[in-house]
Amino acid sequence: MELNKQNLFWGMILIGAGILALVRHFVGEFSPQFWILVFAAISLFAFITYALSGWKQWGWLFPVGVFGGLAVTIALATSDLESAAVASPLFIGLIIPFAVVYFMDRVRNWWALIPGGVMVFLALTTLLVDSLGGEWIGALLFFMVALSFLIVYLGNRTRIWALIVAYATAVLGIAPLMAIGGDTAAYFGPIFLFAIALPFFLLYFRSAERWWAIIPAGVLTTVSIVSAFAISGFIQSEQEGAIMNAVMMGGLAVTFAVVWLRNARLWAEPVAMVLAVLAAISFFFTSQYQIYGSVAIILAGGYLLFQSLRARSA
Repeated sequence: MELNKQNLFWGMILIGAGILALVRHFVGEFSPQFWILVFAAISLFAFITYALSGWKQWGWLFPVGVFGGLAVTIALATSDLESAAVASPLFIGLIIPFAVVYFMDRVRNWWALIPGGVMVFLALTTLLVDSLGGEWIGALLFFMVALSFLIVYLGNRTRIWALIVAYATAVLGIAPLMAIGGDTAAYFGPIFLFAIALPFFLLYFRSAERWWAIIPAGVLTTVSIVSAFAISGFIQSEQEGAIMNAVMMGGLAVTFAVVWLRNARLWAEPVAMVLAVLAAISFFFTSQYQIYGSVAIILAGGYLLFQSLRARSA
């Protein structure tokens, strides 16, 4: 009957741990060098078992990495190294099994990139946290997650969801870096809105069938521009507010005009016309721009009435 090697291994570990606990109770604490040797021996034993399995049972690499990392961590801690970097070997050890299983079959084992990317981030964090600010660490987290999902997408181009996650998290990684600049952090909102608009622009210009993508692209870009002006302090009076309202209406008018003229969607014509008129009212009649809602309703009704009468006369 074939032995269950995993049960045998962990059974021996538990028995050994119990024996060491009893010995420590009667003899006292063991030296750090003792634990370095113990953890190194366990790591070596697990690696030999992995090798004897024909390099196939990659699960043995977890005790290899964990116990090997613990041995190195204790060695660094006892060398009076006062840095968070002493914990990095533990996370580096945990990278090993995920890296191995991914390269064993990159098609099936793409999932290993996600926990592997987390381990890489934790390892880099412990190495760099003493020399970098918290903003850089926060950005690094988002960029590492983005890189992991980007590799998942590159491994199989049908995983569009992974590309979306990679792009979104990469954009989020900009926010902590902007905080370094002080007041410039406030501009992350407009930047984030425009970053979301970019994929819709790409969808629109790559395929005529995706005409609808220009609507969220145009709306988000317009809101991004107006938000940037508001954050900059440009809008400080009623007149400037009216100008920004004109920019908003104008940007939306251009968006629907593109849908109407370039993509032959006739329903977008009245929308573009009404928005263009509202933009003109806001710009030339700044003191009365608050009435644009009522004017919009009147203009929309008038345009529909005009269209109805024109169709009847034809």
